[in-house]
Amino acid sequence: MVPSYFAVFAALVFTFLVPGLIGYRFFDLKSYEIWAFVPIFSVLVSVGMIYYLSLALGYSHWTILVCFLILTSIYTALVYKKGEPLKPKSLPKLAQIKKGTLLLFGAVFLISLAVLCFSVWRGNDYGIVMTGSNWQDTPFHYEIIESLNQGNFPPQTPNYIGTPLTYHYFVDFHTAIVEKTYGFLPTLLPVLNAVFIGIFAVAVYALARFYSRRAAIIAVVLGVFGWGLSYVGLFSALFSGTFNPYQNYIYQFGDLFGLPSIFDNLLQQRPLLMGLPVFALVLALLRDMSNQNRLLLAGILTGLVFSFHNVAFFCCYMAFAAAVILNMRKLNFGWLYFLVPSVFALPFIFAGGPAISVSFSAAFIVDFAHNPLIYYFLNLGIPFILALVSFIKPGHEYLKLTLLALFLIPNILLLTPWVWDMYKFFMFAWIPIVVLSGIVLSKLRFKGSRVVVLVLVLLSIITSASVIIYNVNTEFTAVSWSEYQLGMWVRDNTPENSVFLTHYSIQCPPSIIAGRLRVSSYVYWPYGHGEPLSEVQAREKMIDEAYTGSESQLAAAVREYSVDYVYVGRDEQRNYAGCAERFDRVDWLTRVYSEDGLYIYQVNTIKMET
Repeated sequence: MVPSYFAVFAALVFTFLVPGLIGYRFFDLKSYEIWAFVPIFSVLVSVGMIYYLSLALGYSHWTILVCFLILTSIYTALVYKKGEPLKPKSLPKLAQIKKGTLLLFGAVFLISLAVLCFSVWRGNDYGIVMTGSNWQDTPFHYEIIESLNQGNFPPQTPNYIGTPLTYHYFVDFHTAIVEKTYGFLPTLLPVLNAVFIGIFAVAVYALARFYSRRAAIIAVVLGVFGWGLSYVGLFSALFSGTFNPYQNYIYQFGDLFGLPSIFDNLLQQRPLLMGLPVFALVLALLRDMSNQNRLLLAGILTGLVFSFHNVAFFCCYMAFAAAVILNMRKLNFGWLYFLVPSVFALPFIFAGGPAISVSFSAAFIVDFAHNPLIYYFLNLGIPFILALVSFIKPGHEYLKLTLLALFLIPNILLLTPWVWDMYKFFMFAWIPIVVLSGIVLSKLRFKGSRVVVLVLVLLSIITSASVIIYNVNTEFTAVSWSEYQLGMWVRDNTPENSVFLTHYSIQCPPSIIAGRLRVSSYVYWPYGHGEPLSEVQAREKMIDEAYTGSESQLAAAVREYSVDYVYVGRDEQRNYAGCAERFDRVDWLTRVYSEDGLYIYQVNTIKMET
């Protein structure tokens, strides 16, 4: 096992450090910005590099190794000249960072890691737990990761067969790359999520440190753990004796406290784990529009982030637009340095996915906010109020204008297939909100001001207590041990890229564990990624008919989606009573797996057609 874990360690070094250690020498960065730049730039470059090499050579261990060797050669050529070390700008040492700041970053990482290890891929007596914030979307990310490492490259959507994977999946691709050096390592995901949350904290610090260290510390605490007043529900339940650990007190979808907190999102929304740090660093770089070197770097980061999070790409352009507006009198062609690197995003923008639509719409207000004045103050809480207070006095107009733009967009525009997904703009607006809040609180100078600041910060982060309680106390089973064994059997005994007919459920062992493809899944996954709702529902109807209808209807689904195997698990038996008995009577289906009431049937296409 030692060589395998060594390979994982090497992959972490090459994907989180090496490209950044090469690149920081070429850009005009402040010391506290370098610590954010190195891991952010490294992930963007290493994953992009492996992606393009894989298009040419195929995605494999050897392609990853070739990429690592190329990066090693570049690093060696840069650091050594004729056997002697060059004298580049020295990388800031940990000793130069105050202990309090390091402790804060460490606390962010450890708290996140503890919560994630309790809630993602933890075994108990019944099976594998994926619970709390991660019960719904995390299985989707596992399907992407495992399907990539089981031959699905260039990827089609693993749980909506026949469509290209246009979803911003590169954070999952990064996890797949690290995992591929080992084999099957599902416990890697929660660890990497915690690392990315730590990187986000460092990026927020890099943005806010320009104003003061005190402002930066406050901004980091609020940026990771702050939010609104939804903890009212938690305390109400505690004081009334009605507390239920399985009740989600974080937010209530479509209700008054309807925006999920930032920490809740960081735990589960994997694309945000790169989108938010990149946006924070780009905000810091665009602060000086006269520095073409920093503009170029901001443009590179923006161009590379599209495949990680397309909303982050759009938000970076909003920040650039705000900077241009505020510097209009100093207009110069050097600003084009930001625009040119967007060429990195073009292959993904024109990748052939669903068309991007933009329309004026108040749908988010109508469907979710209802009363915006109350809704946003309750959900965004004290940091939002403090950010608005900062508007009273002049200064920091760049952050203020960016905040206004990102706040208004979901209220007046519709850019996503599903209206609800517009809420993600509030996650990006949260960054200027917490920085402005940190600036306001750091400037309080009166007797007792420290107590006031402490109280306001505590009142802003209590919602994260709800997040932690919900994630640690719940135990939603993703797959039972029997389903886990089935998934491992599928992984070992079926060809890569095999297509499974299953119920359109969230948890599906052949996909989560084995990385096999399936016909359809939870409706809001394909619909949220741009597939027309009518087509998603038509596919669901065909699946229903395949499990409950005639043999010819089953054959029609098998032909339509080139199905190799039919799965009968818990969800299938619950939704299609007696389906296993019906399949036993179909002579072109062969039962190849039967354990603990779980069944897999292999399709004999030749026999079916005759």
